[in-house]
Amino acid sequence: MAERPDINPRPVTRCVCHDVSFREIAASNARSLEEIATRCGAGTGCQSCVPYLQKMLATGETAFAVIQDDRE
Repeated sequence: MAERPDINPRPVTRCVCHDVSFREIAASNARSLEEIATRCGAGTGCQSCVPYLQKMLATGETAFAVIQDDRE
């Protein structure tokens, strides 16, 4: 079976700095990045999860394809 390039076999599902899943964060009913930071610390370490947290807050999704940075 051919792999589909539009489906990431290893989706982003957590803040690695604070070892908390986006599913756990969503279940906490936090409504802003500030609430998330206060409750579990996510988004306060390296901050690479912040774009995913923003998408989670906007959509309710908890697993994301890797965001590619096209800047050089």
